[in-house]
Amino acid sequence: MTLRFKMILGIGAILLVVILAYGLIALRAQGNYLQGLARHEADLIAAVADRALARAMGQGETEIVQAILARIGEHAVLAGIRIVDPSGTIRRSNRPEEIGRLLPPGERPHGSPPEPVWDFRGQTVGVFRAISNHPTCAGCHPRDRTTLGFLSVRVSFPAIDSDVAQQWTTLIVAALASLVAAGTLIAMFFTLILGRRIDGLSHTMSRVEAGDLAARVPEDAPDELGRLGRSFNAMVARLAEARRRLEDRHAEEIRRAQSLASLGQLAAGIAHEINNPIAGMQNCVRTLGKGPKDEAQRIQYLDMLREGLDRIGRTVGHLLNFARESRPHLTHTDLPPLLQRCLVLLEHDLAARRVSCKLAVDGALPVLLADPHQLEQVFLNVLKNGLEAMPEGGRLTVSAGRRQREEGSFVEVRVADSGVGIPPENIPRIFDPFFTTKEVGKGTGLGLSVSYGIVRAHGGFIDVESDVGKGTTVTIALPLNGG
Repeated sequence: MTLRFKMILGIGAILLVVILAYGLIALRAQGNYLQGLARHEADLIAAVADRALARAMGQGETEIVQAILARIGEHAVLAGIRIVDPSGTIRRSNRPEEIGRLLPPGERPHGSPPEPVWDFRGQTVGVFRAISNHPTCAGCHPRDRTTLGFLSVRVSFPAIDSDVAQQWTTLIVAALASLVAAGTLIAMFFTLILGRRIDGLSHTMSRVEAGDLAARVPEDAPDELGRLGRSFNAMVARLAEARRRLEDRHAEEIRRAQSLASLGQLAAGIAHEINNPIAGMQNCVRTLGKGPKDEAQRIQYLDMLREGLDRIGRTVGHLLNFARESRPHLTHTDLPPLLQRCLVLLEHDLAARRVSCKLAVDGALPVLLADPHQLEQVFLNVLKNGLEAMPEGGRLTVSAGRRQREEGSFVEVRVADSGVGIPPENIPRIFDPFFTTKEVGKGTGLGLSVSYGIVRAHGGFIDVESDVGKGTTVTIALPLNGG
C-alpha cells in the first residue's frame, strides 16, 4: 500500500468520522426541535380549547362542550382531546367511545404543573392543562375543589421520522460526495506538491543504495521535506567521505603489501645475483691459496674472479641507476642509427633464440633533443624483454614514426614481439619497482621501472598492449620539442 493511498484513506476516514459525528449531533438537535414544535403546537391547541370551553361552561352551555371537542379534534395533527377528572377518568372526548374510561397510569397527569407525556411508539405527545374552579363554576361544583380536572391534548408528530430520514439521506449523500471530493483534492495535492518531491527523494536514495554517493536531493524548500533532504545530503556526504578514507587506507595497505612483496622479490634476486659469484670467487681464492698447478690454471681462476666481480658490479649498477634520478643530458639525437646499434648489440642473442627481427623507420624522421645513452638503455631493456618472452623463437618488429597526440607531436618507437604475452592483471604493475615475473636470479624487476623513469624525464610516455599467447607491443613516445 503506497503512502499516497494511506494518506487518502486516513484523511477520508477522519472526514467520515467528523461528518457522521456532526450529522448525529445535527439530527439529534433536529429531532429535539421537531418534538419541541409538536409540544408547542399541543400547548397552543390546549390554550385555545381551554378558552373556548371556559366560555361555554361560564355561560352555562354545557351541551356544546362535546361539539367543541369534536370540532377541534378534526385538526390533522391532533391525536385526541379530552377532559379528564383528577382521578384520570375521561369525562369528555372528541371520540365518544372513550367517555367513562380510565386513563392508563402512564398517560395520567403527574406533577405540578403536569409534565408532558411522550409516546415515541405512537409518535404522540400529550400535554395537560389544569381546569381551575372559578367563581362562575360554583353553581355546579363544590367550592373546596381548586382543580376540577384537566384538559388533555395529544398531538402526533409523524413528520419527525420523515424529516430525520430525509436528513439522514442528505447526510449520507453529502458525506460520500465530500469523501470523493476530498480524496480527489488530496490526491492532486499529494501528486503536485508532495509526490514529486518524495519520488525524487526515493530515486536519490536508490542511487545512493546502488553506490552513487554523489547523488543529492534539492534543499531549497524550508519545510519538513527540505530539512529531511538536507539531513539526507549531509549523511550521504559523510558516507562519501568515509568511503574515500576507507579506499585511501585500503589502497595504502595494498601499496604497502606490494612494496613488501617487491622488496622480498628484490632481496631474493639480489641474493642470488651476488651469492653465486661470491661462492665461485671463494672457491677460486681457496684454490689459488693452495697454489695453482700451472700458469694456465692460475689465469683461468683469475678470469673467473674477474667475471664474478663484473657480475656483482652490474647488479650494483642496476640498483644505483634505479636509486638515483639522473637528469638526461639533452643533445641532438638521430633515432634510426641508435635503434640500429641496439639491434647490432643483440645480434648474437637474436640468432641464439632463433628470433627474426625487422626494423621499419618512416622517412624524414626528425632529430630529437634527447640523451642518446639513456635512450639506448631504454631500447635495450625493452628489446631484451621481448627476446625473453620468445624462448622458442619468434618475430620481433621495431618501427619508428611521427605521430600526433593530444599532448602534441611525438616520435613513437614500437617494439612488437610474438611471445607469450602478459596477463591482464600484471600489466598495471609492470613498471612498478622490483616487480618481475621471471624466476629468481633471472631478473630484478628494475629494467622497465628505470626505463619508465627515463622516458618520463624526457617528457614522453610508455604504453603497453598485450594479448596472452599472441605477443606484446611496447610503444615509447618521445616529444619532438625535447620535453
